[in-house]
Amino acid sequence: MPDRLRNFLGKRPIIFNGVELYSPTVDSIDEIGELKYYIYLALATFNKEQVLKILFGLSDEDYVDIEDYDDYLLLTSISDIIDELCNALSFFVKDKVEYDKDQNVFAINGRVFLGYGNYLDFVKIIERQNGIFESNPRNMNFKNEKAKQMYKKLLKLREKNQKTKSNDGLELKDLLSILCNAEGNGINIFNVGQLTIYQVYEHFERLNIKEQHTRLLRVWANGYLDKNTKLPEWIVKSKL
Repeated sequence: MPDRLRNFLGKRPIIFNGVELYSPTVDSIDEIGELKYYIYLALATFNKEQVLKILFGLSDEDYVDIEDYDDYLLLTSISDIIDELCNALSFFVKDKVEYDKDQNVFAINGRVFLGYGNYLDFVKIIERQNGIFESNPRNMNFKNEKAKQMYKKLLKLREKNQKTKSNDGLELKDLLSILCNAEGNGINIFNVGQLTIYQVYEHFERLNIKEQHTRLLRVWANGYLDKNTKLPEWIVKSKL
């Protein structure tokens, strides 16, 4: 993906339809509050399930009735959500976003940049900039509906399994603390707030890969590694 380097460096935004999209820094997330950031992220990625369950307390049973509705069309049809959608989009573009009801589009200074026809491309960029990788089946191509439903079930199963693991469920604060305590990366309590959220997740992913390599390396060096077990490399391509 051509924007991986730009996201990694965090110096410049990604341009989408003439509008600059930013990966927020930890400091900017702290300014609005972590909870509001996650709400804004759900809104800006038009994740109707998260938005309706979090903001409106929609039950799993009721959600089934609207699950097949298009995310963009459904969320923009609810007047109580429009202002929050504009606030969320404004946060990620660092400019005032307004909604045009007649065209069902979003604009900045009268210039339309986001609508039903291109919102999935917009969502992909926002997800990537915020450390979300292949989480939503709507952004993936499936051979048929059965394959799509199977993928959804696998996602739910993975989410359920993650919740049962004692080492999972790390919050943003925990990720930052780990990065601050990792040796040799120059990240500390005084500069960690300058990292973009993309950089946080990317650095943590690389640290995790390297840590797994280091742990198994000790086992291998002592001759305890099974001969059929291959020592994992840490100099590999990351997901983000």
